Amino acid sequence: MKLNYILGFLAAISLNISAEIWKDYSPSEEIVEMTVVKVKANYVDDYLVNLKSTWVDSLEVQKKLGHVVSYNVWTAETAGATPNVFLTVRYKNAAAREPNKGRYEAFIKEWRKVLSEKEQRNIASGYDDMREIVDLVVLREVIYN
Repeated sequence: MKLNYILGFLAAISLNISAEIWKDYSPSEEIVEMTVVKVKANYVDDYLVNLKSTWVDSLEVQKKLGHVVSYNVWTAETAGATPNVFLTVRYKNAAAREPNKGRYEAFIKEWRKVLSEKEQRNIASGYDDMREIVDLVVLREVIYN
């Protein structure tokens, strides 16, 4: 009898507990794109240095143009951890991540002042020997109300 009472009470409580978007939490407008990378052993330093001349410098151009809010390069500290490099790009909203001819042309114009297409190919050509892209995830922060 006591068990039935407790189960009935728990069932009644569970009916009243239900999360509701916009009431209990809101998704952020900003989104973060995360590229998950598995860099081969003994290549992490080389990969990070080459990444500076390609990915990081290209994100600096995009940030200067207002196309992205911020970017980061993360590494796992656990020895032997894979994946071990995480690249994140923060956009002000989902629309800022969508393809856009005007943004692309503005970026290429500025980017070619920093790095020629040939230089970019030469630097990036060794990436396939160093790493494997494991995943690409788009994240949205949860903001509790």
